[in-house]
Amino acid sequence: MKKLRLFAFAILLLVGFIRPYAVYAGFPIGKYRDLVVPSFNYYSQTNHYDVYGNYVKGLPGARYTSMSANLYLGYGISRRLDLIVSVPYLYQVNTISAGKSIISQGAGDMVAGLSYNLVNYSFKRFLSVQVSGVVPLYTAVSGTSALGLGDYGTEVKLMFCGTLPDFIADKGYFNTEAAYRRYFNFQGPDQVSFLATVGYPISWHNQVSFDISVMRSFSPNKSFNINYNAERDYAFVKPQLNLGHTFTRRFSMFVGGYYVPYGINTGLGYGGSIVAIIKL
Repeated sequence: MKKLRLFAFAILLLVGFIRPYAVYAGFPIGKYRDLVVPSFNYYSQTNHYDVYGNYVKGLPGARYTSMSANLYLGYGISRRLDLIVSVPYLYQVNTISAGKSIISQGAGDMVAGLSYNLVNYSFKRFLSVQVSGVVPLYTAVSGTSALGLGDYGTEVKLMFCGTLPDFIADKGYFNTEAAYRRYFNFQGPDQVSFLATVGYPISWHNQVSFDISVMRSFSPNKSFNINYNAERDYAFVKPQLNLGHTFTRRFSMFVGGYYVPYGINTGLGYGGSIVAIIKL
């Protein structure tokens, strides 16, 4: 019984991740259970890093701003196998100079796949693998779109998460993810990413967590695009701080903020997210 209570408490903690499609990380959702996660994300940048990682100041009046809403749906097919679907809607404003802006909006790349729990360690820690497909929900004109790369893709992700070991802390959780994504285009890209998160409860209903993500996208196309959704070759390091509150056993909300302190061929920006967790 104690293990089951610990497992349930860890689940409540781990739903604090700001990335909607990773909201449950390696934790299985549960047989015949549903998870609905609507979220909103804001991102803004004026400066960027060049292909060598050097800081480049943006032109006067130039700014790129992205606002997106995402709907994540999860369904527990069995105790080990889950179906996941994530659909984003983007609204982007690319201000080239004072008084001149380009606005693009629409559905982005849908991610859908299956997550399977390989091993659970006494309901305290879980090792899982997830295989997903990437489907563009927009039309790329001449191979380009402000909403994404316009290509189909696939991703394989290995996840290890659970409660912190007793020798580290008597409460809290951790999550690690390593992923490889490939887009089906001669330009790629091939993407490798890593995420590490540590969270700790500050009261029964509140928590704080910190995560750091590293992304490297490889492509022979080295051109810079201030719109990160349409860029192929880049890298970044992104730390993020999250705060969460559990209202009921079925409803929680989380807010988070992040900054990009270093990158290659990408923007130097900041942003924030609001996430709602609804368990049905």
